[in-house]
Amino acid sequence: MLGGVLLENKKYDLIIVGGGAAAFAASNRANALGKKTLMINNGEFLPLGGTCVNVGCIPSKIMIHQGRSYYYALKNKFRAIKMNGKIDLVDALRETRSMVEEFRAKNYLNVIKKQKHVEFKGGFASLQDKNNVRVGDEVFFGKNILIATGASTYIPPIKGVEAINYFTNENIFKLDKIPKSMIIIGAGPSGMEFASMFHHFGVEVTVFQRSSQILSKFDTQIANELEKHLKAEGITIYTGSKLKSFEKTKDKTIVNADVRGSPLSVTADILLFTTGLAPRTKGLGAEKAGVGLDKKGFVKTNEYFQTSQNNIYAVGDVIGKMPLETVAAKQGNLATQNMFEDARKTINYYEVPQAVFTSPEVASVGITEKEYKEKYGNCLCSTISFEHVEKALAIKDARGIINMVIDPKTKQVLGVHITGPMAADIITTATYAVKNKMTINSIRDTVHVFPTLSEAIKKVAQSFDQNLEEMACCVE
Repeated sequence: MLGGVLLENKKYDLIIVGGGAAAFAASNRANALGKKTLMINNGEFLPLGGTCVNVGCIPSKIMIHQGRSYYYALKNKFRAIKMNGKIDLVDALRETRSMVEEFRAKNYLNVIKKQKHVEFKGGFASLQDKNNVRVGDEVFFGKNILIATGASTYIPPIKGVEAINYFTNENIFKLDKIPKSMIIIGAGPSGMEFASMFHHFGVEVTVFQRSSQILSKFDTQIANELEKHLKAEGITIYTGSKLKSFEKTKDKTIVNADVRGSPLSVTADILLFTTGLAPRTKGLGAEKAGVGLDKKGFVKTNEYFQTSQNNIYAVGDVIGKMPLETVAAKQGNLATQNMFEDARKTINYYEVPQAVFTSPEVASVGITEKEYKEKYGNCLCSTISFEHVEKALAIKDARGIINMVIDPKTKQVLGVHITGPMAADIITTATYAVKNKMTINSIRDTVHVFPTLSEAIKKVAQSFDQNLEEMACCVE
């Protein structure tokens, strides 16, 4: 007996700790299998739905779309269109929060009510051993446990950080007044999206990035292409920067940094951290349950999402592997299959597309040119400009490039990387090519709709042995 109330009806086939995309994918699969399941979510972290619907994918994309709709309407490139207007950042945030509530109800609150084998409990869950989970004064028994507690923004221990007011993705959507300027620390996907978004709302944006390029995990030329266009719009970006300290004035924040060997101080109304992830494992009781953590606190798993305890699995951002909503959901689904059906299913992360919703957008799937060269020493790659895509010229937005990596012997497509208009939509076509081991010939032999931006995939495939400058549109 563990000091809590342990009753016969409080035994479950599966206890899920967490309430985000990974947790719901797992509960959906467990429910389909008829497994008695308990989902426990700590609403003090985030409401049901987790990061994506509450403070990630959904609110950011709503805000990005609003900002784009305004910014590019006023700066359109067609001489026949002349527009004037204004935009209210605070009202846009207010509408976004309202829309988020609708998304949460539709995709999470209403869904869990329809899962007849799944129960829900709110509260902070702590593992007592490999089977028992405590929530307040109650203890629940699970034959299997799935850890899906997610992660929050990592705040680096820089001098003065404890004395300043700062934002993360978890509270930036609660802004109640319009800042004239902001500093963003971190130039990963989240940082770049926020930079583009706030810039389109008229905020003066400065970005500090520690590494030598923005989007440090993406192809270098793709990242550099995006940086070029963001700077051309007016966003200030400092790569190769080392933060020294933070200072707080009456109503502003000062960032003191060393940028490529030169000291620099920047002052702004607000400061936003987008500096990677810290797993939510504090107080989880991993050590009591014999669950191993790495040095950063992420839960360690094998390729089947199994922890050091055979009956305990972990998925989503808490394991620190490709932190995307789509990946978390896939992991939750597969972990549950592995748990109950011994499916032994894994994820090939090179077949997972990812996107950054800046303007222009960035999207990527498969191996990069640099990775291939490091692994095999030889790469057959081609990069073309969107100037070769007729639809891009027709809409007067040919900003960007597309890069394709293929196997030198088989001509199989191994990776596609894009900076360009609607890259996030185009990348799905490339994902099919990578996943199904298509060659450049099979892509060229496929009839594409003309004119479309997705023709960029066909164009770059053609470029390996044809000069695009000498081709009429719709060739092949």
